[in-house]
Amino acid sequence: MPRVRDLPPFGKTCYLSEKQITAPAIEIQEAERIILEIHDGPAQTLTSAFQYLQTVDQIARPYLVQRPELDRLFSRAVGLVRQAVRETREIINGTVPAALEAHGLVVVVRQELKQLEEDSGCKIEFYSSAWPTLHGQAELAIYRIIHEAVNNVRKHARSPRLEIEMNQKGKRLLVRVKDGGIGFPPDKLESSPSGNSLGLLSMRRRAELLGGTFSISTALGKGTEITVDIPWRK
Repeated sequence: MPRVRDLPPFGKTCYLSEKQITAPAIEIQEAERIILEIHDGPAQTLTSAFQYLQTVDQIARPYLVQRPELDRLFSRAVGLVRQAVRETREIINGTVPAALEAHGLVVVVRQELKQLEEDSGCKIEFYSSAWPTLHGQAELAIYRIIHEAVNNVRKHARSPRLEIEMNQKGKRLLVRVKDGGIGFPPDKLESSPSGNSLGLLSMRRRAELLGGTFSISTALGKGTEITVDIPWRK
């Protein structure tokens, strides 16, 4: 991550190279292109899928009410697609999720973990102490990191247990996600890029954008532990 450089003394001229001027513009153009792709592609597909699910629910409702477990699973699927539609719109609009603004990070994470425990049967332990109120984008970035870490455990780890910690220690914010799953060889991240490794790279990038660090400890058969350390001040 580039270091922040001091500004020249007042009255001195600061010259920017063409590369320094054009690089941010290129990044903005690329971000706009991705947003348009999401809007015209996955966002439309998710909206259509949600509408189809609503139609199926109306037709199959008499059948589903007689089968509570199937009804619960179907309702959960509908809820996840509804959530995906909402989150996609929030990404496109560049807004912080309404739940984060209304309830804060700790409450939202606790609610999602409770739902995951009910759906998966995985035993989840959640610890949080003295977590401060953050501004929107910082809170959103940390939420995305935790969400991605937990999602990786759900999809890949096959873990019977999961531990999540969110703590403030002095001028540092510490997040730790530890599972008891299958783990993986650390060199696999570099040798074979995959959806899992891209998710890890995304988490690292978000932590670095907040001026923090991201570390991962794992071994085959030993589970995985992710630690994020972010500077904080009031």
